[in-house]
Amino acid sequence: MSLDQNLWKKALIESYQAIEKLTGVFLVTQGKGRKPNIMTIGWMQGGIIWGRPIISVLVRPSRFSFIHIEENPSFTICVPNEKMKREIDLCGSFSGKTIDKFKSTDFTPIYSENFSVPTIKECPIHFECNIVQKTKVVEANFIPEIIHEYYSSGDFHSVYYGEIIKVKI
Repeated sequence: MSLDQNLWKKALIESYQAIEKLTGVFLVTQGKGRKPNIMTIGWMQGGIIWGRPIISVLVRPSRFSFIHIEENPSFTICVPNEKMKREIDLCGSFSGKTIDKFKSTDFTPIYSENFSVPTIKECPIHFECNIVQKTKVVEANFIPEIIHEYYSSGDFHSVYYGEIIKVKI
């Protein structure tokens, strides 16, 4: 599938602006036989890797989304608008193990044809991504300051590289 390069680049720029202004975007995952889950993320990267448009996201093994993304190698990124600050905070403060974040936010899950993870209808920008590579962050590869600031508990992220297969603005 060929994507409009200008479209996904524009969507990435707006995603970065949302992370900066609103403190996050939504990562949506759905494991096998599970309800979809929304997680607020404040870190992501986008660009061309391996000749493909890629978004990389980081998820810690302690997060409920980790189970989902390991079971189903797809995810969506949904970019909130400025009126969704409460939802950004809620999805970043509570675990999907304890609450259904779609119900708690009154968000509507929308499934595209032939894609197993929903987007959030109320968000103005959506990316659908299929994982093409994943790797684990390794403690030995960091400077001590980063370990101290971000990994003092030893809960090291896994990095998921998702090829952007569809974008909606």
